[in-house]
Amino acid sequence: MRIAHLSDVHLGYRAYSRTNEHGMNQREYDVLQAFRRALRAVRDAEPDLVLITGDLFHAVRPPNSSLLAAYSYLSDFQKSRRNAPLVIIAGNHETPRVAGSGCILALLKHLDGVQVVYDQIDGLEIPALNATLLCIPARGVPDIERRILQPNPNTRYNLLLLHGLLEGVTQLTLERPIDRQKIVRDEWDYIALGDWHIYQQVAPNAIYAGATEFTSTNIWEEAGEPKGWVLYDADTRTHEFHKIRTRQVYDLLPIDAADMTAVELNQAIESRADALGDALNGAIVRQRVWNLHPDLRRQIDGELLRELKARALHYLLDPRPPRPSTGGRAYGQTSETDGESRLTLADEWRLFAAAYDLPADIDRAAFIELGARYLQEADATERG
Repeated sequence: MRIAHLSDVHLGYRAYSRTNEHGMNQREYDVLQAFRRALRAVRDAEPDLVLITGDLFHAVRPPNSSLLAAYSYLSDFQKSRRNAPLVIIAGNHETPRVAGSGCILALLKHLDGVQVVYDQIDGLEIPALNATLLCIPARGVPDIERRILQPNPNTRYNLLLLHGLLEGVTQLTLERPIDRQKIVRDEWDYIALGDWHIYQQVAPNAIYAGATEFTSTNIWEEAGEPKGWVLYDADTRTHEFHKIRTRQVYDLLPIDAADMTAVELNQAIESRADALGDALNGAIVRQRVWNLHPDLRRQIDGELLRELKARALHYLLDPRPPRPSTGGRAYGQTSETDGESRLTLADEWRLFAAAYDLPADIDRAAFIELGARYLQEADATERG
């Protein structure tokens, strides 16, 4: 059985202020086009089964433009496949906080061949494929510890679908990571994972397909990583990762402005951007500047920045002021083992939490400072 696996599409995602000729937010349109390219490539591969492991939509109530387009794309996609099986589970972004609120994915159950799981852990049987799928949407993750997750001995193929972060995938997460031993087991023919936006093989039979566009809260950590989908063969337990074209994202080499003049700093900013050549046009770009004193910051060439911002879809100059050195090194200085800068854990928390998707009723500033205080207290206790 050949399986096409997509995840974390985030239809309805919007960012920056640019719109296209139709008045749609350019990033919302980019995400739609990436999804369309993925569907066309999947259709041409002619898999037996298609899986989407969560966050098809970016929000509980996505924009009508993306909702209508998604319904149309998937309707055409299913017709082209003669309504072959397509299974979608819900991710955290499209799952409402209150279970009784329903889920936008329920609309897609009306498409022929489509099955959707968005509430609790549920098992689906597909007799035509002699397969059973154990589906764990975002709302079902808390029940994993209380459940015995077992394949169905009466079907040839057993798949597990999960939207959640396993232990060891990332260090920065507000959620408690999921015990790998509960999920990653050889008895499953395929374990289709979602929620992590970077393509990653966890085991021969367990894969994060990654996102289809750059839509995470920190796209810079993904710069240079391919986006796409997975074609998996359940009989041989082999797979291929298929890249799709997306908006380009560049995180330029940081500039250390500690000993620079204004002329040198402006030249460095310009040369970093010029190194991209025509690739800068329409791209999403970040330029970090370490150890930037306020006086020097005021001397950055405004005309140069306006030119760069006009060429790129989004150009972010990210200045970092100097701070007292730690261990003889200033903020932003690197060592052979750092790779970048030595931030305190509290500093890393502030950067992470500043961009993290929070419910509307939570005070972000208080949330950030509470977390930073806990980390600082823990650090002081450990050193004491």
